[in-house]
Amino acid sequence: MGKTAEMKLSIVTTMYNSAKYLPKCVDSLLNQNLSEDDYEIVLVNDGSPDNSLELAEQYASRHKNIKVLSHENKGLAGARNTGLDAATGEYLCFVDPDDYVHPDIYGKLLGMMDERHLDILRFNYDMVNEDYQIIDKPKGTVIDYSPQVMDGETFLDERLGYGCFVWSYVYRLSFLRKTGVRFKEGAYFDDTNWFPRVCCMADRVDSVDIVGYYYLQRSGSLVNSMTEEAKQKKVKGQVDLIYSLKDFAGQTHSEKVKHWCLSMASLTVLAIMSFAVDEKKEDVVALVSGLDVFPLELRLNNTTKRVKSKLRLINWSPKMYYKLYQLLR
Repeated sequence: MGKTAEMKLSIVTTMYNSAKYLPKCVDSLLNQNLSEDDYEIVLVNDGSPDNSLELAEQYASRHKNIKVLSHENKGLAGARNTGLDAATGEYLCFVDPDDYVHPDIYGKLLGMMDERHLDILRFNYDMVNEDYQIIDKPKGTVIDYSPQVMDGETFLDERLGYGCFVWSYVYRLSFLRKTGVRFKEGAYFDDTNWFPRVCCMADRVDSVDIVGYYYLQRSGSLVNSMTEEAKQKKVKGQVDLIYSLKDFAGQTHSEKVKHWCLSMASLTVLAIMSFAVDEKKEDVVALVSGLDVFPLELRLNNTTKRVKSKLRLINWSPKMYYKLYQLLR
C-alpha cells in the first residue's frame, strides 16, 4: 500500500461564549485554497455555556476536515494545549474565535514555510471594529516584516518587539512538539508567556508583510467598559507577567533572550501605568515602585522614541510620569 499523505495544516480555534462570532471565523477558515484533505480545523469547546458547541458540531457535520473537541473550562491556555495535542498537520496555526483570516492565505504561507524550510513564519494583521472595518493600530506599533531568515534568539532580539500574538505565526508542528513548551494555564497573558520560550529554540524564523489575519476589537474589551474587578485582574496579570519574564531571563544563558525579556518587562510596567492612569495614582505608583525591575530596560530596537522617553521618565520618577502624562500622550 502507498504511504498516506500527511495532513498539511492544523488550525486550532478555542471556543468560550463564541457563538456570535464563530460563523464568520469558521467560514473564513473554510474559504482557503486548500482541499479539505489537506488541512483540519480543530475547534476546542472550553466548557462554553452558550451554543458554541452546537454550532461547531453543525459545521463538523458538513465538513469532514472539522474536528470538535470539548472539555470542562480550563481557560484559553488549557484549551490551546488541548488543540495542540490533537493537531496532526505538518504545520499549525492558532485563530481566536472572534477573529477571522484572509481568503486563500494559508496556501501562500505554507508555500513559504516549505520553500524557506522554516520553523516559524510571522505574517501581518489588521485590526477591525465590530462592523469589520479596518481601524488604526495603537500608536507606537512598529514591526519590521521584511524577509530575513534568522535563528529564534536573533528574532527575539532584533525583530519581535512586543508582537507575541500567537495567531500571527505559522509553526512547524514537529518543532513545537520538540520544544515541549506548554501554554501556562491561569496566565492572563498566555501569548507572552508561551511564544518567546518557543521562539528562542527555533533555528529558522522569518517574516512576510502580508496581511493574513483580522483582529477584532470588541467594545466590551475597552478599558473604559471594564469592571473594577476586571481591571484589577488585568493589572495582577501584568505583574505576574513581569516576574515570569524576569524568571525566564534568569534561566537563559543567551544575552539576546535576556535582553528581550527585560525589555518586555519594562514595557509591561509602562502598560500598567498607562492602563491605570485614571485610577488611584498613588496606589499605582506604590505598586510599580515596589516591583523589582528597575532600572527599566530601554534597548528594544523597534520601540519608538516616545515610548523610550516614557520609560526614562518612569525610571527617574513614577510619580513625575503621571504629572507629565498628558504631555506624553
